[in-house]
Amino acid sequence: MVKKVLAQLIPLAFGSIIFSVLLHYFNVSYIVGGLFGVAVQFAGFYAFRSCLNAYVALQNKKLENERMKELSYQGLGVTCPCFKAVREFVPIKLNAPNYYKCSECKKVIGVYITPETALVTEPQESSLEAVNSILAKGLIGLPKEQ
Repeated sequence: MVKKVLAQLIPLAFGSIIFSVLLHYFNVSYIVGGLFGVAVQFAGFYAFRSCLNAYVALQNKKLENERMKELSYQGLGVTCPCFKAVREFVPIKLNAPNYYKCSECKKVIGVYITPETALVTEPQESSLEAVNSILAKGLIGLPKEQ
C-alpha cells in the first residue's frame, strides 16, 4: 500500500520541482511554481484519461459494430409459433442446439435447421434477338397452322 502511494507521489513531486525551478527563472516563487506544477500535472492526467476513455469507447463501439455485422451473417429471421407470431432475429450455430426466448410469450423456442439441396440452373435468354436467331437457324419449328 505504501509502495503504491510512493510510486505515485514521487513522480508528482519531481514534476512539481521541475516546474517550480523553471518558473523561478520567470520570477515566480518556488511554492507557487510547485503548486502550479501539481495543478498542471493533475489537469494533464485528467485530459489524458479523458482522451484515452474516449478512444477506448470508440474502439469498443467499432468492435461491437463488427461483431454485430458478423452476427448478421450467422443468424436467421424466425417466427415464434405462439399466437402472436413475433418475428425475431436469432443467432444460429451449426455445431450446437439453437434456442431462443421469445420476447412476447417468454417461452424458450427451439430452432431446427434442415439441409435442402437444389439444382442450380442458368437463366435462359428471353430477348427477342435471341429468339429470332434460334428461329432463323431452324432449331425451333413454327407452330402448324390449322
